Amino acid sequence: MSDYNIYGTGEALVLIHGALVSHSMWHSQVEDFCKYFQVITLDLPAHGSVRDLEGEYTIESLAEYVLEKLNTLNIHQANICGHSLGGMVAQQLAVTAPNRVQKLILAESAFGTKNSLWERIQTGFAKPFLYLTPQWLLVDLSVKQYGALHPHVGEFVRQEMSRYNHRISIRVMNAAFRYSGKDKLKNIKSPTLVLVAEKNKQTHAQGKEMAEIILNAKLSVIKNANHLLNMDNPGDFNREVIEFLRSGS
Repeated sequence: MSDYNIYGTGEALVLIHGALVSHSMWHSQVEDFCKYFQVITLDLPAHGSVRDLEGEYTIESLAEYVLEKLNTLNIHQANICGHSLGGMVAQQLAVTAPNRVQKLILAESAFGTKNSLWERIQTGFAKPFLYLTPQWLLVDLSVKQYGALHPHVGEFVRQEMSRYNHRISIRVMNAAFRYSGKDKLKNIKSPTLVLVAEKNKQTHAQGKEMAEIILNAKLSVIKNANHLLNMDNPGDFNREVIEFLRSGS
């Protein structure tokens, strides 16, 4: 099994998945996107077919991994689309290698988990909950949450998350808990599209803030969608991304 897939020709569009799933989450995007772009879907370390990173597992190290993959594929500049954890990686990549990122899409992402008092309280509860909850229960809770609108999305989450053990879940989620990217947003120069899901209010405040801080950014809400917005409403998601990437901005 390859750690990446390439579809179509044209400008490169790299799709970075969220935590504890894999590049398979983009199956509803590839057919539409490869009509206009060369689409690259890849697995992050400790996900899919890719072995875990040695040493520290951070958003910064994941961004470095993606950059190395672009170098291996001889892709000098690409449009980057990241979902959730993958959006954190995409942000970091746009900061550390701005000349490599043509346009940026941040879908249901965040710039950190401890930027306000309420976020610090939530994270304070989330971390011990993650450590103390067995993997099977984490999977069941995620299936219920993400599959609330469409059962097939929940079944996808079950299939994907069941491949990971508790140690990997903790390692991956700790990377998100530790990330603090708010102060870096002002350094992002790439035109940026911030997408949030209508039904997942948890991401709305930071999504709005990202769109305000990033110099050339806009915010769009994907209707009738939860956190896995590209799977809940692929029609609107695909249309928003294609229109943004093909616009002259």
